[in-house]
Amino acid sequence: MPTLETPLPVLLSREKLKAEILKRLHEEAVIGLDALIQTFPDYSWNQVFHAVDQLARAGKIVLRRHRYDYTLFSTAYPT
Repeated sequence: MPTLETPLPVLLSREKLKAEILKRLHEEAVIGLDALIQTFPDYSWNQVFHAVDQLARAGKIVLRRHRYDYTLFSTAYPT
């Protein structure tokens, strides 16, 4: 069992982040990337974007870019 001094394995924290993103998107259906990043202060912008990119490439979410803004959509949301 990890203690405060023992960091979680990177893979475990990545999978947890992806699960939390999917949960959040299931609750809201559509969310901006900037708003999503603010809900995960324990992760860097790069970590969140990497998880979002992986989820989008796996077809678990839809990621759209409009100019300089990214928006995430649940796959259940009609785009």
